[in-house]
Amino acid sequence: MVRGYPATEDSMTSRNPLTHGKKQRALALLKASRFDEARPMLEKICATDRRDAEAWYLLGTLHEQTGTPGEAERCYRCAAELEPARAELHFALGNVQQAAGHTEQATKSYRRALAIRPDFLEAQGNLGAALESQGQLEEAVRCYEQACRLDPTRAELHFNRGNPLRKLGRHDEAVHCYRAALKLRADFPEALDNLGIALIALAAHRRDAGHAAPEVLELFQEAVEVFHGALRLRPDCADTYNNLAIGLRHLGRIEEAAKSYRRALVIDPQHTDAHEGLATIELLRDRFAEAWEHYRYRVSMRSNKTPGSTTKLPDDLAGQRLLAMHDQGLGDELFFLRFAPQFKRRGAYLMYSSSPKIASLLARVTAIDELLGQDDPAQNADSVFSIGDLPWLLGMHSAAGIPPALPLSPLPERMEVMRDRLAMLGKPPYIGVTWRAGDRSKAHVLYKECPLPRLAEALRPIPATILALQRHPAPGEIETFRAALGREVHDLSALNDDLESMLALLALLDDYVGVSNTNMHLRAGVNRTAKVLVPAPPEWRWMAEGKESPWFPGFTVYRQGYDGDWSKAFDDLQNDTVNSLRK
Repeated sequence: MVRGYPATEDSMTSRNPLTHGKKQRALALLKASRFDEARPMLEKICATDRRDAEAWYLLGTLHEQTGTPGEAERCYRCAAELEPARAELHFALGNVQQAAGHTEQATKSYRRALAIRPDFLEAQGNLGAALESQGQLEEAVRCYEQACRLDPTRAELHFNRGNPLRKLGRHDEAVHCYRAALKLRADFPEALDNLGIALIALAAHRRDAGHAAPEVLELFQEAVEVFHGALRLRPDCADTYNNLAIGLRHLGRIEEAAKSYRRALVIDPQHTDAHEGLATIELLRDRFAEAWEHYRYRVSMRSNKTPGSTTKLPDDLAGQRLLAMHDQGLGDELFFLRFAPQFKRRGAYLMYSSSPKIASLLARVTAIDELLGQDDPAQNADSVFSIGDLPWLLGMHSAAGIPPALPLSPLPERMEVMRDRLAMLGKPPYIGVTWRAGDRSKAHVLYKECPLPRLAEALRPIPATILALQRHPAPGEIETFRAALGREVHDLSALNDDLESMLALLALLDDYVGVSNTNMHLRAGVNRTAKVLVPAPPEWRWMAEGKESPWFPGFTVYRQGYDGDWSKAFDDLQNDTVNSLRK
């Protein structure tokens, strides 16, 4: 945001010649930062002539510069009311309102300034910033575009325009804006950093749109080079090291990524994203002791847990009342509850705050003594902790300490219903399929997706009844799958809202193929195997390499070679599935 400036001699048009000289002296004192001398002079002028807009403006400037924004706003408002046709007065008022977080008021003030002076560059830019902060991104883009037209030589304006475009997912345009900014100002580390972020987002977008893997790889490589450039200009920026690590992970350069995360943590030991990123890498590499230390700094989606605040449990848990809080998604709840039986064996009374979507399933789990709703108060708990901290609390140091998946028992009556439904749909074998999980719009939710046409191609030669179990398939997506497969695909996606029925179905399926999601955890809970499509960089529970994960014995893992390249994964999936059905 461009700040307001004190009036110049030329802009001052006092109606009172007796005070003109005093205001000139006050202005000189303001420019010299001699605020204690300027303040009584301006206060006296305003008290003597309350209709002197220039005096109120100068007094507002003094208060703004000395850190009393409330008084600054009052003074600017007086000035603007006295001379409503002066654009700079509304602009100055908008600045202090924006700084105070009163963005809606600031927006109105900037609009008034622009109504008077449409070519007011600073007001145009600051209006864009105010609109962006309110989430009005499309209008913010238009404001920044107008600002760029008014002065195309200012790098900051192109940079500002790129930011809402990136948030809108218009990655190509955002990249263009950042490049324009850097062309005007090569030593612009913020523009380099945001360009790198936009390039990663663009690469992911093109990957998901089916662009060729080499094209995607090139964008990831450029992002890494851009982050290196930003670090040459600003070598002590933890955010840039964190962003560099993300780019390196997409390229499969895990060791370099780990070093970059560590460098970020040297600069900022409380950098949450770097802790979580390093945890992911160390978990991938079976370095659990260090990994869980970093993992507890993660940002939880659901709990009120403060990252890094967890304290250790007492050694003797006999008779202890423990309350475990839900943490991430449903899959994570099911995943981490595998550690719950250990508390039972140590004599603790375990309460669990569950998501209502899986509460009925967990009500039959003997390791949980008491199931609470998400908003239920703690029942005299001796310790309260987030479920994702269980491995750390229990001192898990290696893959040898991985417990089996939480056993889940389908309801017999649901099993009968699902058995009859399958018989009506077609002949066995029955294969369930999903192709997407997570939410691309949420920063801390891992997004996974494989190309639907390629998945259909891999399944086409397999003589099986195919069931689409994708949660919230996009309009027309099932039809696209059918066309690519060349035969019927049965849409059972609605079962994702009835997990008792989904659990029963997953217990009956001959095979399950897809990206890692809640259904994978349900499948593990009924002690059935699955085939898992793992994008690069891999989710930590599927480990860095190999066709198996110690977290899911019997599951077969099919990995991208690098982000964007599914070719080998789908070839292996097809061969393995055909061979398994022949047996």
